[in-house]
Amino acid sequence: MMMLGIAVAAVLIFIISLVFSMFGKGGGELYLPVLLTVMSIAFYAAAGVSLFLIFFQSISMIFVYSHKHRLVDWKVAIVLALVVGASSFLGGFISEGIPALYLKITFSLFLIISALLLFLNKSIKVELGRFGIWHRKFSGGEYNLHIVYLVVPVALAGFLAGMIGISGGGLIVPIAVLLGGMPIRIAMGTNTFLVLASSSMGFAGHAVNGGIDWMLCTVLGISILAGSQIGSHMHAKVNEQSLRLGLAAILIFAASWMILRMMM
Repeated sequence: MMMLGIAVAAVLIFIISLVFSMFGKGGGELYLPVLLTVMSIAFYAAAGVSLFLIFFQSISMIFVYSHKHRLVDWKVAIVLALVVGASSFLGGFISEGIPALYLKITFSLFLIISALLLFLNKSIKVELGRFGIWHRKFSGGEYNLHIVYLVVPVALAGFLAGMIGISGGGLIVPIAVLLGGMPIRIAMGTNTFLVLASSSMGFAGHAVNGGIDWMLCTVLGISILAGSQIGSHMHAKVNEQSLRLGLAAILIFAASWMILRMMM
């Protein structure tokens, strides 16, 4: 029965990683519910495996988004990664002391807020010359970024991501687009590095407390690698409106799934 659960989880995670990689995201919003439903393992154990899978997926994605699509703004990515990494580690470290029900409720609210932000499709007006505006030029394009508006919200997103066991990209991408004025494709590409920072530090926070199922991480990691490579190569074929609406729909679905599980 255990092997059947692993096989089903591997197939589902391959499909999820393929779809999420098209949006420059880890799939923690769905990996976690899949592990909890199919494997019937404890929430904290599932969160640790989920973070490992997101970390492994982000390593695979970042080469495609950086070298093929040229959508990773490295200077912005490094600045925000320092914020995300520190806050994610803290969230992962303290998660064990928080009841699983509260984490699940936070998880669902996290996803719903992310989807609503994407559906709003309104960003602040970023004008060069104002305080906190960073004019960016790199191989993928040119734009103005309101870096001051990003730091605190991104830190909060990283903290929640590490605590819950997800990448945080579902909220970081809308924050970068709506508050920072970053073009959505660049936000998704840059987010692949932030996913790496968030998931690695969040995973480290969980690993410090022990209980990581390395065998499960290895088996499911193979599915992640295959799915993420296919999905990240398909990114350029999807238009921006579809990227926005598709991502929002995925987040609503994941939130609904988790809420349904809490009611059962």
